[in-house]
Amino acid sequence: MAQYTYKVELETNTGFILDTDVLDTGVLGYLLQDVTQYVRSVRTRRGKSTLQGKFTAGQMTVVFDNRSRAFDPKYTSSPYNGSIVPRRRIIFSIAFTIGARTYGPYPQFTGYIDDWNLSYDLSGDSLSTAQCSDAFTILANQNITLTNPPAEYTSDRMRRVLTSSSVGWSLENCFGLNEQSIVVGTASYTGNALDYLQMISDSEAGYFFVNGGGKIGALGWNEIVYTSFYQSPSLYFSNSPGSAAYPIHGIEVVYGTEELVNNATVSSYAGTVTAQNTTSQQEYGITSESYPVLTSTVGQMTTLANFYITNYANPRYRLSQIKLELDDPVIMKYQGSTGIFYALIYDIGTLVNVSWIPNGIGSAITQQSLIIGLDIDATPESCTFTYSIAGEDTRSYI
Repeated sequence: MAQYTYKVELETNTGFILDTDVLDTGVLGYLLQDVTQYVRSVRTRRGKSTLQGKFTAGQMTVVFDNRSRAFDPKYTSSPYNGSIVPRRRIIFSIAFTIGARTYGPYPQFTGYIDDWNLSYDLSGDSLSTAQCSDAFTILANQNITLTNPPAEYTSDRMRRVLTSSSVGWSLENCFGLNEQSIVVGTASYTGNALDYLQMISDSEAGYFFVNGGGKIGALGWNEIVYTSFYQSPSLYFSNSPGSAAYPIHGIEVVYGTEELVNNATVSSYAGTVTAQNTTSQQEYGITSESYPVLTSTVGQMTTLANFYITNYANPRYRLSQIKLELDDPVIMKYQGSTGIFYALIYDIGTLVNVSWIPNGIGSAITQQSLIIGLDIDATPESCTFTYSIAGEDTRSYI
C-alpha cells in the first residue's frame, strides 16, 4: 500500500540548497528549510473554474502549529528568527512511499508569503497561518512599457515582456512559450505587466498560468488543439467498480447560462469584429461579451469571435469539477505506483477523460477535456485533489 507525505519548505536565513535552475542568472541559489514538522494543513487553489475566465494568482494557505512560537515574528528565540516575514519563498510538495522506496517529492505549489496571521486560543493552542500566492502576484505589481513593438507571434511577445528590464523574469522559469499561429500587432503599451500578458494570451483564447513548480507558461491555440484532439488522455476517471481508471470521489456538473454568449465582440487596434447567434438570442435573450485582444488581422479576430459563438451560444452541460482522494488504495490496486506518480505530476493543461453513471442509473456519461484548475486540501491524514475541467472546445488548427 502506498502512503503519501507532504513537505513544506520555507526560505529562511539559515541553511542552503543549490538551485541549479538559476546557475547562469547570477544567483547561486536560495535558502530553504524543511518546516513540515510544524504543518497542520495545506490548502492550495490554482487556475480557474470556467474556460472563459482568466487565470488569476494561485493561492495557498499553510497552517503551522505555533505553540512553541517558532512562527512568531516577535519571538527572537525562534529557530526561524528574522525569517517570519512577508515575501519569503515557500514550496509545497507531495511524495509517496511504497515499501522501502519513496517517490518524489513533486512540487504542487511554489510561491511567496503575502501575510502571516497568528491566532491564540484560551486552551493554549496557537496557530500561525501563512497566506501565499504564486508568481502572478509578482507580475501584478510590475509595469511594462512597449513602444512600437514589432508584429510577432504571441509567444515572442510574451518572452519580450517577461525578459524586459522592468519585469526581469528568467526564461528558465518559463515553459510552453512555443511559436504560435496568432500574430499580435505593433501598438504601443504602457501599463500592468500581468494585464498585458493575459491580453496576449486572450488574443488566441489560450492558457496563461503558473504551474506547481512556480514556472510561468502558456498554451496557445494550436497547442490546445493538438492536446485536445490528437493526444490520448493522460488521466482517466470512472465510477465503475473494477475500472483501471482513477476512482471518482466527488463530481460536480454545471448546466446553465454561466458561460452563455450569443453576441461576441472582438476588438484590437486593427478593428472590431462581431459574431452573433440570432437563434440563441431569440431563445435565451441577448447575452453580450467583449474580448479586447492584440491580434493584428481582422481575419484572426473573426476566427476568435466565431470560436466564442460556436462554443457558448447555447447552455452547456459541463462537468465542472472532479475529486480524487490521493490515498485511496484503489489507485494502487489498479494502476500501481505509476498511477500515483501521474496524479502528482500532471497539471493544468492536461487532457482527462471522465466516465460516470449518475446515481448508478442509466448509461455512462463521458466527457473529455483539459484541466483548467487544481485545488489541493492536505492534512497528515488525507489529501484531496479537486480538478476543474474546461468542457467542450470546438477550435481547429489555424
